[in-house]
Amino acid sequence: MQIRRLLARTLRVALDGGPAHAQLIQRWAQAQAAEASWLAALTWDGVGAATGWALRALDLGGVAPPEVDAAASEAYEEARQISLVQVADLTRLGVELASVQIPCIALKGSALLVGNLCPALGIRWMADVDVLVREQQVEDAAWVLESLGFARGSTRDLSVPEFSRPYHDTFTSVDGRSIELHWRVGPARWGRTAAADRWFERATPSSADGILLPSALDLFWHFLVHDARNHAWSSGSLRAALDLALVARAPGFALVDVMRRLDEDPRPGPLLEAIADAATLSPILAAEIEPSRDPRYLRLARWRDGIGRRSWKLQRRSEAIAWGVTLDRARRFGGWGTVADHALRAVPEPTPRRSPGALLRRWFLTLRHVAFVGALAASHLISVSGGVTGRRALPSPAPPGTR
Repeated sequence: MQIRRLLARTLRVALDGGPAHAQLIQRWAQAQAAEASWLAALTWDGVGAATGWALRALDLGGVAPPEVDAAASEAYEEARQISLVQVADLTRLGVELASVQIPCIALKGSALLVGNLCPALGIRWMADVDVLVREQQVEDAAWVLESLGFARGSTRDLSVPEFSRPYHDTFTSVDGRSIELHWRVGPARWGRTAAADRWFERATPSSADGILLPSALDLFWHFLVHDARNHAWSSGSLRAALDLALVARAPGFALVDVMRRLDEDPRPGPLLEAIADAATLSPILAAEIEPSRDPRYLRLARWRDGIGRRSWKLQRRSEAIAWGVTLDRARRFGGWGTVADHALRAVPEPTPRRSPGALLRRWFLTLRHVAFVGALAASHLISVSGGVTGRRALPSPAPPGTR
């Protein structure tokens, strides 16, 4: 957990422009932990590339543990090279779409790239490029992508009920580069939040020809709900906090606009907590909302570290971490019935035979699995308890047209 504190503090100072103060230099010089612990922190929280950039920007590479500096620097260089390719893909796509009059908006990390919101290229590792077009233009945009050498993963099935339909298609090049073509910004279960028609009214040109940039409010809100509700593995991570801190630097960003949307959300608590966590990295957010005293990325690390110290087989520890993701989502957004049903039915070693001995064995394994999940739930409740402990008074949302 102390590793994450040090990483978070380093990112905060680097985002502020530095320089590294004496206390931070001393903490890095005295940092001691197993190499596996460092790698787990960089990997689980998705900040290997950002840490590599921060150590270089603050000239801390010489005092950080050599294995940490090496791993983070490698991650940063790899992310930087990937970003260069992704910017080129976005530019090619934007030019071709503009030639057939298809507006296209960069989403998530792609927007950070072409919106110049990152202090350096490669600070954020990205697996693919995400773009948004209007739903009625999806097939035309798909044709453009295919003409650029990207193959569609699957064909849209409009006979599927709308609630179950996907909201993006994935296109992949021969060498494995991926572009996700969105026509909504989230699944139908998000309700109005998933719709993006009005995004095009608020979008502005980006640094890539033909590619638009979402408004600061839309980009922040998308990161907020996507990391909290759609990406269970990254929800509450240090990378999720970093994403919000980066968007808060965008011109025209106003937290009061985000709070207005929160007032309309049926489950605002986890989203407000995510903003408070991001405030630990962003002085812009910290000026308006009280930073988390015990951020979620620290509480999750505390729980995972506890699992890692257990003398279980690797498969058992991996299963425990996966269950932690399930429990985390249920605690924040409900769905305990599904969790309970899964715990009762998911037997690690099912026995198809119907003999009395086989049935007894199955019951024993079921009860053992239920006890395992119950113990995990109890430890998760204790270790990942807490949340937003308070917030500064925010200015009341101004009526439209008065700001």
